[in-house]
Amino acid sequence: MVRKVLGRAASVAVVVGLAVTALAVPALASTSSAVPTAQQGVSKDAIEIVLIVPDIDALVAKGVVPSNRSTAEFSKRFTAMSDAYGPINGREIVVKPVAWDPLDVTSFDRVCTEATQDNKPFLVVNGSGYQTSSIPCISVDNKTPFFTGDMTYDLLQKGSGKNLVSINLPSEVAARSAAKVVAKTGVVPKKAKIGILSNNNPGIKAAGDAMQSELKKLGYDVVSKVEINGLANDVGVLGREGAAAVTTFQGEGVDTVFNVQVPLSGFFNEVERTGAEFKVYQVDGQANTCQPTSVGATTSGGATGVTCITPWNARSVPTKDAIKTDTPLEAKCRKAYEAALGVKTQPGGGQRPINVNGVDYLADMTMNECNIANVLFPAIKAAGKDVTWDKVYANLMKTTKAPSAYLGKGEGGFGKNKPYFAKPEFHFETVVHADANTPKDANGLFDGCATPQTCLIPQLVKGQEWFTP
Repeated sequence: MVRKVLGRAASVAVVVGLAVTALAVPALASTSSAVPTAQQGVSKDAIEIVLIVPDIDALVAKGVVPSNRSTAEFSKRFTAMSDAYGPINGREIVVKPVAWDPLDVTSFDRVCTEATQDNKPFLVVNGSGYQTSSIPCISVDNKTPFFTGDMTYDLLQKGSGKNLVSINLPSEVAARSAAKVVAKTGVVPKKAKIGILSNNNPGIKAAGDAMQSELKKLGYDVVSKVEINGLANDVGVLGREGAAAVTTFQGEGVDTVFNVQVPLSGFFNEVERTGAEFKVYQVDGQANTCQPTSVGATTSGGATGVTCITPWNARSVPTKDAIKTDTPLEAKCRKAYEAALGVKTQPGGGQRPINVNGVDYLADMTMNECNIANVLFPAIKAAGKDVTWDKVYANLMKTTKAPSAYLGKGEGGFGKNKPYFAKPEFHFETVVHADANTPKDANGLFDGCATPQTCLIPQLVKGQEWFTP
């Protein structure tokens, strides 16, 4: 059985992720005829970076997220890394935050104008959550470099060219690779009747199409693919159509479901209500699908028993008796993060602190900003005093091997025709539900989770954890 997913997302990342899915609209075409110069955003003393962050203050005002969150907190996640790195070739890194409201579709157009025309930065950075379909307004229409921690997709990357760099795998690469790993390990038998839960949001649709094509190529029987309407700009529609997908899959004899988007409450609630015996796999076709902190911050419920096929690396271990220690990069970023935000963090914690049974539990740090800073700033430094984006981009693509935080086996790299940092290294992680009723064990853990909230536990398949396609 699959447990009920939260009807109302508790973590900001999930709120933002759902809003991104629901509010996907065509990119705004710029009315500006100005084309950035090579040195735009670079002065004698400074390099200007626009940082796009969710307007958490607006979400707090609307009662969507807890009042102890703020927009400034999200800004500090990146400025912590830039401040720790320090000046580059005599220039200060000046970060200008620009906030979008995930619940206001018009704010994406405003943010594009503010980020690219009002400020004219050297580049734009977003750690996670910005609407993928609005990226072309920045990277294509306004010809401004954009570095995201999230997923891109083939058409977006081709249209953006050198103006788009990402940390995460592209949607199609993640989906095809996950399908190959499924076949390689044999975790899904060839006799399975497979259903794919997809979405007409361009990036998610690309993942769903790639998953269907690759599974069929590998000899699997894909009997159904349901695309829910993410372009309807309505979370309620996602819930209703996710629930209806259960009936569709049952009618077509599906026993195994691949979901290529964030967990949908409507789908999982209906699975529980009807007792549908699906084996469900989550695949990263959208940001925050299987990222550890996004899963961990759901304070109750969760798709218990669902398996994530992901390059993201949770902190629990397969034996549920320990939390992995930080790598040198993770320790370095954690130190900067804690100093900037004035907090302590818990490896394996959720995205925000929680209080359970009168006990306070710490949140974890974020990983996308750490990974971006770790490769971006050295690439800028290597460009020298006469810095241009072309030089920085070339230096990034030469960075074929570098440490990664919470990603793969601890290493990533760019390369020729590879403008994304993550490697196609995958493992299987089970969603485990821990809450106020979960006892703390002798190791100080909650069914393997660092804190009493939903977490991801890696699986061993034939004694092995990591797999490449």
